[in-house]
Amino acid sequence: MTNQFFGRSRELEKLDRLFARQHGGQMFVLYGRRRVGKTELINHWLRLRNHNHIFWTADRTSGTSLLRSFSQKIYAFENPDVEITQEFTYQTWELAFAQLASMAKQRRIVVVMDEFTYAIESEKALTSILQRMWDHHLKQSRVVLILTGSHAGMIEREILAYRSPLYGRATDSAHLQPLPFRTMSQFLPNYSDEDRITIYGCVGGIPLYLEGLEPAASLDENLSLLLTRNVMLDDAGSLLRDQLSEPRNYVAIVESIAAGFTRISDIAKMSGLEEGSTSKYMGVLQKLGIVERQVPATISRPSQSKQGRYRITDPYLRFYFRFIAPQRALIESGRLAQPLANLKQHLPSFVGKNAFEELCREWVLNQADAGKLGFIPRRVGSYWGRKSVDRSGLEIDVLAINEDEHELLLGECKFTQEPINARIVRALIEDKSPKVDVDRTKAWRTRYVFFSRAGFTPDAKAAVKGESCEWVDLARLDRELMD
Repeated sequence: MTNQFFGRSRELEKLDRLFARQHGGQMFVLYGRRRVGKTELINHWLRLRNHNHIFWTADRTSGTSLLRSFSQKIYAFENPDVEITQEFTYQTWELAFAQLASMAKQRRIVVVMDEFTYAIESEKALTSILQRMWDHHLKQSRVVLILTGSHAGMIEREILAYRSPLYGRATDSAHLQPLPFRTMSQFLPNYSDEDRITIYGCVGGIPLYLEGLEPAASLDENLSLLLTRNVMLDDAGSLLRDQLSEPRNYVAIVESIAAGFTRISDIAKMSGLEEGSTSKYMGVLQKLGIVERQVPATISRPSQSKQGRYRITDPYLRFYFRFIAPQRALIESGRLAQPLANLKQHLPSFVGKNAFEELCREWVLNQADAGKLGFIPRRVGSYWGRKSVDRSGLEIDVLAINEDEHELLLGECKFTQEPINARIVRALIEDKSPKVDVDRTKAWRTRYVFFSRAGFTPDAKAAVKGESCEWVDLARLDRELMD
């Protein structure tokens, strides 16, 4: 297991710039899902820079208890050699913030209010109180106030939104994302490209899950760890309960999507819910970033499209509801033979359809940013045909489009043990490409890209017949995602 710190240079630079500002108080809002590394990022920065700081973590308790613990943190910082009585507290939040402003009048002090959303839940007036104290006292001090939270929706609504009392007060903010794929080589330096993609497909770039792996262990051993670790068993429920007051129906919807049902009508049927209420629940899940609605990349106005499909955005939640939840009773009882056999049988197709295709689309975006794609796409995604027009079930894994320049890139992704052959190449170029729903009165320039776990047969490259084409195996994908 590793406790090294990877992949947050941009966020560290942002914190450094904030601290270096010489005038007035600074407020920084940091939010993101549980386990994404918010607390560790701030702690790492504080250790690295050795800044004077107060670090307070809110809990789900009463407002009185929260004020008491916050008060004691402030008092202990100012009076490190004085023993604090258990009863000590400032009488109001206003007095606590006023004390902070006084302490930071002449010196920079970093004050971290970790999991601030828990404090907001217990103390409804806290954002209004902080707004008044910020405007009249803290803003004139030299404090660097950092507010963090795992409930992204509440952070955006209660702090960053226009109607929030704190709107406009934050100097800067960051929605902390999971680590990118390129950091996998630092967590698992001895793993092959294929094995790193497999692990990434199970847990994504969540630091705590990756730190729990054994770099020297085999892939099978680490997959067994992912099935049995307590954090893997419990986090799905915690992630949903944290943000949803009544998670039962939401869980049913997420389970249906994980099982492969992606349209509202099918999801409603599988969940046992009315289609109208399913749409409302889905709207909440979208706002929370748990589920997203996708449409074919050729569609320029997604909200108006009836071709929407829903998918779970978080790799861990996809993995949990596909492989852990259905086998949980066996896993918890220690009978792992069947869950492991099921995982080994279905994991390659699961990774291929999810993480591998996502990484291939990321490769396209990276190539475009580097000026190596030949055009700048307006949108990058996937494509599927309208049932009313195409009954063949047309699916294209990767599609990038710029309709102003009449440029298309079509891509096929194969995470199988068989290399891409001439039949697969011809199917994309000759059969699928002409069926893509674009304005055929225009002359389109179409390029192709093939992504393969097992490489390419000699006849595959001969089958392109002069078309512009890229061949991306795992080594190239891994290498160029590192740039």
